[in-house]
Amino acid sequence: MFEPQLNHYRDITQEYGEQLPDFDNIYTAQAHYYEFRKDHLFLLEEISNEFNIIIDYSPKSLMDIEKLYFDLFKDNKYFDLQITIAEFETCMSIYLCEVLVRENPECSEWLVKEYPFIDNKFVMGIRYGRYHQYFQNMFLDHYVSHKDESEMILSKRYDRMARFCK
Repeated sequence: MFEPQLNHYRDITQEYGEQLPDFDNIYTAQAHYYEFRKDHLFLLEEISNEFNIIIDYSPKSLMDIEKLYFDLFKDNKYFDLQITIAEFETCMSIYLCEVLVRENPECSEWLVKEYPFIDNKFVMGIRYGRYHQYFQNMFLDHYVSHKDESEMILSKRYDRMARFCK
């Protein structure tokens, strides 16, 4: 006999959608997400400057950002900077995608799309090649799955995404 299946997928999509901000239309959503990206990139630049790290939106700079992430974690500096680890991870996510868009403008771009399961909800994402990825934080709890920057996860992720742009 088959056991009844719960509609777990629907629960997840509903819960995720409820956490998204409400917008009257796509234009206000685009403006919001543009400012969201701009604010997070500015925050990352400010933090990087404080630690004498220059971010130039090159693929090589991803290694410096990941090293900074783990250094801040090891030295418990997130509290001193008045930022959460998740906020910094969001900054890393946006920075990674911004590097991809700047390095591959012919085949990658930022997107804002309506969330299909709840009215007036929109998501931010990126198109690279034939692929689309919608996100807020691509590296949630990165420190849990990786002990340090030696694995170069950001660089590897960039390389994998950039391959789809060729």
